[in-house]
Amino acid sequence: MQYEFSFKDIDDLEFKLSESVSDYSFNGNKVPRVTSIISDMIHSDAITIWANNLGFKHQKYRDVLNEACNYGSKTHHGIEIFLKENRILQDAPYFSMMAFINWWNNLISNQTVQILGQEIPLICQYYGGTYDLLLSINGEPWLIDFKTSNHITYKYFLQLAAYNKVLREVHNTNLRGAVILQLSKSSPTYNEYTLDFMNPQHKEYIDTCERTFMSLLYSYYHIKYLEGEFNHVLEQRK
Repeated sequence: MQYEFSFKDIDDLEFKLSESVSDYSFNGNKVPRVTSIISDMIHSDAITIWANNLGFKHQKYRDVLNEACNYGSKTHHGIEIFLKENRILQDAPYFSMMAFINWWNNLISNQTVQILGQEIPLICQYYGGTYDLLLSINGEPWLIDFKTSNHITYKYFLQLAAYNKVLREVHNTNLRGAVILQLSKSSPTYNEYTLDFMNPQHKEYIDTCERTFMSLLYSYYHIKYLEGEFNHVLEQRK
């Protein structure tokens, strides 16, 4: 069953998101990142446990997090250059790059593949994000997302569901499916987490992800509004 969200009451909220909330804009108005919406609205005890464990090892949470982000960014950039210029950057992380190249060579060896887009922003009235790779595989569009994380969660498919909605409704692109490609940081291997939208079970899953993301988005805007109004109400009471 499909559900439609009405955002008229979001449009009626008289506030603007902070300039620092995102570098995405729609018609001159800042809109939040998809990843920020998901991380703000879904909290995990696992992150707290992980941060505490780092403390026991005398490692700083922020330093480790920044290192992981830099690793992921270098991998993404390395893949972008490899696909555009057919060369490997010297400072690209070795194992994750080799993992991607192995996946890519396997993909193109037995299928017709065309690159439709790389690192392209997707922006609508309420949120924005940038997809990693859009491919035509045997004439059908597939969205590919690269991850160097050690653990893959459902939250990554919430992100792809948000992108899928913009591709479908703004860019008139109906995806055949989506892939989370997990690239190892310690060996030239990879794992594929694939949703084929022609599979009824997979289609129901991505539809549920989309409904879930839209409910998070709805709550995100109202919480930001309430935060601002709370301070305003307190000022009036003085």
